[in-house]
Order: sequence, then C-alpha cells, then structure tokens
Amino acid sequence: MTGRENMLRAYHHEQPQYVPNGFLDFDIMDSFGERYFGEGTGDDWFGVNWTYTPELHSQTETPGQELLKDLEGWQEKISMPDLDSYDWEQIAQEITAGWDREHKVSLCMLLNGPFERMMSLMGFENAMCAFYETPDEVKELFEAITEHKCRYIRILKKYFQLDIVAFHDDWGNNQNMFFSMDMWREFIKPCIQRVIDAVHEEGMIFEMHSCGYIKPTIPELVEMGIDSIQPLQYCNQVEEIKERFGDQILLSGGFRTQDVLEKPGASEAEIRGEVRRTLNKLAKDGGYCALAPIIDDKVREIVIDEVSKYGKEFYHYA
Repeated sequence: MTGRENMLRAYHHEQPQYVPNGFLDFDIMDSFGERYFGEGTGDDWFGVNWTYTPELHSQTETPGQELLKDLEGWQEKISMPDLDSYDWEQIAQEITAGWDREHKVSLCMLLNGPFERMMSLMGFENAMCAFYETPDEVKELFEAITEHKCRYIRILKKYFQLDIVAFHDDWGNNQNMFFSMDMWREFIKPCIQRVIDAVHEEGMIFEMHSCGYIKPTIPELVEMGIDSIQPLQYCNQVEEIKERFGDQILLSGGFRTQDVLEKPGASEAEIRGEVRRTLNKLAKDGGYCALAPIIDDKVREIVIDEVSKYGKEFYHYA
C-alpha cells in the first residue's frame, strides 16, 4: 500500500495499515500570491510587505508597514487580486513538476483566511478594534476575501488537481481565543462555511488549519462539515476531542510541541517518548495523521524517524 493510499484511508475513516506520516506522505504547496515566500522582504498580492526570518524559516508581516489604520473606505485602498491575469497552466506545471501523484497526497496551504488577511492589512490591534468600531466594514471585507478564496479554490482544483485544501485562519493563543464565540459566529463562521462548501463542490477534502486555542469552535466546525483539523495543538484538550469527534473528522497533530518537542535542551529520548505518547492517545482506531510545525531540523528528523518506526506496526498491537 502506498503512502497516498494509506493516508486517504485515514481521511475517509477507514483503517490504515500504519500511522500516516504527514512529514513524508504529502506533496505540499503554499498558496501562490497569498504571501511573499522569498528571502529578505517582498509584497504579496494585496501589497502587504513580508520579511523573512531565518530563525523561523518563515515570513511574517513587516512591522510598521500596515496598509490600513482602519476600514473606513477600505474599498478605495485595497483591491482583490486579479486571478484571471495569471497563466495558471504554467504556474501549476512549475509547482507540481516534482510531485509524486502515485505515492503522495497533494495539499495546498491556502493561507490568510478572513481574520488573518484583515490582520495583515492593518495589524493585530487595529484589526481587533475594527470588530467594534466598523463591524459593517469588517463583514464587507470578509465577504470580499471569501469570494476571492472561493474563486481561487476553483483554480486550485482545475489546474493543480489537489486532494486537500488546508484553509488557514488563526483564532487564538495558547490560552484563549482572540474573540468571543458570538463574534466568531457573526463574523467568521459564515465565511468558513462558504469555503468548506466550495472545497467540497470541487471534490476536495477540507482541512481547517487554525493555531492556538480553538476548542469552542470544534463542535460547530464538525457540524459545518470539515473533514480534518490541523495542527491540533495540545492546548485544545486533544484527547477529549479524539473521544468526541474522532470518528467524524481526522485529527492531525496533537503533539506537545512547545513543552516537549522543541523545549530547549529536550533529549532525543524525550522527543521519541512524546511521539509514542501522542500516537497512543490519538492514533487509536485511525482517523489520525502525524504532523506538527517543527522549526528545529534535528528535532524534525527525530520525530519523522519515530513516527515511521513506531507507527509502522502500530495497528498490529494498539
């Protein structure tokens, strides 16, 4: 059985032969244009400036370069990307040239959902204030962003022939959500529902990527029809989520990344022990994929190795 076949079994709630290894069994692309991906600094489709930080192996919005202070008249300052202006056949050919369609699952990290995009345009503090100061404009912006995302999803299917869309929108820190559930239901939930439906209409799997504490949203996300959630961070009481929803959605992650895997001075034995602990708790009966956002390359290598070794025979004795 190929890694692709095994992974899709887990997503479809069929018993996999071994624990799917998300570090090895995906061909992953970041959404072209939604973020600057080079070194140094550069702009994305919306004109947001990003700076590459080598220590993070990633880009973040450049401080002090926000395009908006508030949302008054945002339509005159911000334009949605012209998706028809790109040669998508050529772009897809270049990005997917090295993909292994036979053995791996293809996944797009569709970055900067409605809240993340608003935050990138005006900074976190101003974005939070906008919910209270200009709620109608927030909804208008979110509707425009969601329409853009749905058009992009149709392009991703047509030209890239993806299996999974992992839709990014972060809603919390390690302890709390950034906003109340009432606000989430009013402003964000309708947008996410539209995106879920758009992904499913194109015959792809919808995976919700949302970092931080988002546990209050999960029952409603399940009702909305998500297929998976990642990276399921440990602060969300992951074992309870497995118990309640493990037969309905695939859980991806669940490691104690900050407390164990990337804790300064963590030993190899501690890292391998955390992998085994997580698989024992979350991989039982399937519906699980081992994956985590690990910055340290040495830690990543140990985790991949332990998932491969321990996960290989997991379903023979778990």
